[in-house]
Amino acid sequence: MSVPEVRPPKPLVSALEDGLHQIRLPMKGNPLGHINAYLIPSDEGYVLIDCGWDTPDVFEALVEALAQLKLTLDDVKLLVVTHFHHDHYGLAGKLIAQNGMQLWMHPLDWKVVQYRLVDLAADDRESDAWLARNGVDAGTLNAGDDFMQEASRRFSIAAPDRTIEDGAIVAPGPHALETVWTPGHSPGHLCFFDRARGVMLTGDHVLEPITPHVGAWYPRRHDILGDYLASLEKVGNLPAQRVLPAHGEPFDGLQRRVAELIGHHHARTKLILEALEFAPANAAEVAERLPWTRRRTPYFEMNPHHRQFAVAETLAHLQHLATIGTVHVVAEEPTIRYAM
Repeated sequence: MSVPEVRPPKPLVSALEDGLHQIRLPMKGNPLGHINAYLIPSDEGYVLIDCGWDTPDVFEALVEALAQLKLTLDDVKLLVVTHFHHDHYGLAGKLIAQNGMQLWMHPLDWKVVQYRLVDLAADDRESDAWLARNGVDAGTLNAGDDFMQEASRRFSIAAPDRTIEDGAIVAPGPHALETVWTPGHSPGHLCFFDRARGVMLTGDHVLEPITPHVGAWYPRRHDILGDYLASLEKVGNLPAQRVLPAHGEPFDGLQRRVAELIGHHHARTKLILEALEFAPANAAEVAERLPWTRRRTPYFEMNPHHRQFAVAETLAHLQHLATIGTVHVVAEEPTIRYAM
């Protein structure tokens, strides 16, 4: 009988390239386990990239991580968030209130915060109505509401002191980071490129082994997947090899992983077109015909929240195919239906 391998728990802090540190902030109840924040020395004090969600255990873990490095929150002068999702931005309000550090983010994500996160209940109603127009049943929508309620308890809104766009420099000094705007996972998602070392901090834009979520959750005629694929090409063309992602562990091979992610979306596109071969369908009907997750889980075996994610991702593909003229909308009511 084989004995399962017992892996030691990952440390809270890991030293990386030339003074950079990875801090694993807990995500209790989430299969990802933790989010990576990155601490970077600069000429103006330490810079923190991403901060986890707003729960006591995350705050305590961050304080403990800094203590292990013989630092305190007062040594962190700047917090930069890759994007507005609560596991990246959630703790920002508390950190700013406690020690007054600066907060920087992309202006498009700040607009999302102002428009959507100020009233999560209204935001959820708008998203539910849109998913219903794309075929998601009421039971799936209602059962998925718990996620939004839980998310609302894990962040507070904090206004950025500065909004930054493509090309802005973060952490001036030996680890100067070039801001790289990479829309797709969110409208204002940012990566950060340490050109001197060939290192890319990718947030949720490039992950391994999981694929980042790219979903069309709201009624806007916009090619979100097209943005994401173009953003992948953009970072893949930069001379970086080492990847520091927000989830998972650092790895080598940025160009390899970019090619794999692009290939993944091409393969999903092929499956979606096969699902439309015989009759028009809405996004939910297409999603029902596809395998999901790395384990190829059937749609109806996933929990309601993950089924919503599946339809949003399918819809992003359908909108991309409509943008490039491969499919077209053949009906708007009672649900939006696509055909080849």
